[in-house]
Amino acid sequence: MRKIFQTRNLTFLWLGQTISQSGDSIYQIGLLWLALELSASKAVVGLVAMSAYLPAMLISIFAGVVADRVNRRRIMLIADAFRAIVILGLPIAWKLGILSTPMLALNAFIIAGAAAFFNPARDAVIPQLVPRDGLMRANSLIQTSWQFSMLLGPLLAALLLQHFGIIHLFTVDSGAYFLSFIFILLMRPRAENKILAKTSSMEDLKSGLRYVRNEKVIFPLLLITIADNFFIMGPAYVGTPVFVKETLSGTAGNYALITGSYAVGMLIGTAGLLWLGNRIGKGRVLLIGMMLDGITFVPYFFADSITDLALYSVIHSLAIPMLTISRASIIQEIVPHKMRGRVFALVNLAVVGLTAVSSGLSGLILEFIDAPTLFLIGGILGCLCGVIGWLFARSLWNHE
Repeated sequence: MRKIFQTRNLTFLWLGQTISQSGDSIYQIGLLWLALELSASKAVVGLVAMSAYLPAMLISIFAGVVADRVNRRRIMLIADAFRAIVILGLPIAWKLGILSTPMLALNAFIIAGAAAFFNPARDAVIPQLVPRDGLMRANSLIQTSWQFSMLLGPLLAALLLQHFGIIHLFTVDSGAYFLSFIFILLMRPRAENKILAKTSSMEDLKSGLRYVRNEKVIFPLLLITIADNFFIMGPAYVGTPVFVKETLSGTAGNYALITGSYAVGMLIGTAGLLWLGNRIGKGRVLLIGMMLDGITFVPYFFADSITDLALYSVIHSLAIPMLTISRASIIQEIVPHKMRGRVFALVNLAVVGLTAVSSGLSGLILEFIDAPTLFLIGGILGCLCGVIGWLFARSLWNHE
């Protein structure tokens, strides 16, 4: 009975994540392509992309404190409902003829703010759904929700673009969050002891930072995650639509195809990681994945067609599950329940916050160099982050 209960909870979480993240994929395609249409400036597109990740830099740590103080399922429900309502503002603004690039940026900022609360709560709640020895498989399953969504989202986007136009990508995304809300509502996580004592939020924040600073595995993991995302995420999010539109003279449908190609590679990579099981330590998986994550950007420099770009995107994304699944599993194994929300919030800051910085910087750089060159430089530097971790973060390398 207990196993059935765990399976049901994971299924509801998987369905909710798959639906909402499919909406996220649609949202990203619509947001950046519409920004390119409203403004020909790549720097402006970079700023719009930056606004979609900036809240992680500003509020992630405080969102982690909330995740350790408040019922995590409740946080997820509020975030989904809020995002569903706010996204509807874009089709309404379009209908009124007042939609602008600053409005796109503001909407993206608000949506990202809600995600900054949702993400650490989601990652921290997983150990309340499965036992410790099931974490790797549970995280792999949840990661497939992201991967299926990156495949399903672009397919839906391509169909919607043909029949309804780009603005209704956002209408569908709003509906996706409402459906996610329903599935999260059906979840019943295992009850835990009171998460935080009666201390102030600032004391909780400081204790979380002290814990991470003194943890010999988590601290280097966080540092190399920051460095890797600084070099990798800007080219991935801003460089890709610019590559498709300007370098290859492609369409929004082509951009959706490239986004879907990432999903194909990640699904294959996740299956390979499940097949490997625990034969390779999680720390080694993470560092090898980081090196591959960077070096597989180098072939983008030689892409001269949409087909080439799609193929290289599949190859590149094979390594992404090695990073995301192993990182989440390491944190869930090491970090105690009372600290888990704050640590995942710091990881969210490292990933999403640095994506904001990297996206803004990539938009500016693309005013001076082309997208293939940006991928080449970012790939080499990203690979070096994994090499440095391999050479110096021995505690992480040795973590099983």
